[in-house]
Amino acid sequence: METLMLLTYAALCWAIFKIFKIPVNKWSLTTAVLGGVLLIGHLLMGMAYFHPASKKARIFYVTTQIVSNVRGKVIEVPVKPNVPIKKGEVLFKIDPTPYQAKVDEIKALLTFAQKRLQDVIKLRKRAGGSKFEIEEYKKQVAQYKAQLANAMFDLESCTVRAPSDGYVTHVRVRPGQMAVPFPFQPMMSFVNADTATLVAGFPQEPSSNIHVGDPAEAVFTAYPGMTFQGHVSKVLPVMAEGELKPGQDMVSFTRQLPPGLVPAIITLDKNISELGLPMGIDAEVAVYGAKEGYWSHVAIVRKILLRMITWSHFLRFH
Repeated sequence: METLMLLTYAALCWAIFKIFKIPVNKWSLTTAVLGGVLLIGHLLMGMAYFHPASKKARIFYVTTQIVSNVRGKVIEVPVKPNVPIKKGEVLFKIDPTPYQAKVDEIKALLTFAQKRLQDVIKLRKRAGGSKFEIEEYKKQVAQYKAQLANAMFDLESCTVRAPSDGYVTHVRVRPGQMAVPFPFQPMMSFVNADTATLVAGFPQEPSSNIHVGDPAEAVFTAYPGMTFQGHVSKVLPVMAEGELKPGQDMVSFTRQLPPGLVPAIITLDKNISELGLPMGIDAEVAVYGAKEGYWSHVAIVRKILLRMITWSHFLRFH
């Protein structure tokens, strides 16, 4: 950005020297250089503080790592990678034979226990049987019902379904493979629909001038020559560099931690999903201070520079 401003100023000075036929000497050159330093320095400081820009912007999205609840051999994978599906559609199936057998076994035991309970109740009515014996059989029936519920859950878990609307990417499972309920070994990565979010990281110095509702613009390398309008929808109150995780390490300032960038969520006027951009693509974002007196006269320069950047993306084609 600074390079573009210097080149623009140099071109302007060259044109003035040529048009007005100003002699080139140490005084004219010194005046041009000092004027450039003062002018560009003034613009850069004003823009950087009151109308900050970020080269660290990216479209983030939420994924769900698909892990089976039960262990078994995969027999079917009907889902197709990167094809939108609805919540509840089948992702893959696990051989249900052992789990169906367990359900049948517990059902048989439950049926037998219920019949014995009925017989004991009838016997007590006729011959005055033990009340304790009836309670014992009731408890046994309740235990079998609980076991059946657990077995039914395992049986239903043999069919793994989509947790929400979205699509699957990186399908790593094939029929014949063994599915195991290990969270660190997911079978698939499921991208949840409508979770794409443009997040920009800004330096800490101008963070006090970034407010919810401030107008913003974004440019993408994939769309050279185009600028997308939006606004700041949220300034996140935390940074990853300050996170303390559970463990034995105490707070230390001797480690070389990066200063960290202030993350802000940018909502574009145009739906991100309609842009046809791959999730995770980077962008450049500028935020314009909306308050009166916040160097609004240099906002136009920031807008011009951002458009010069997006037009320069045409030069990146190979």
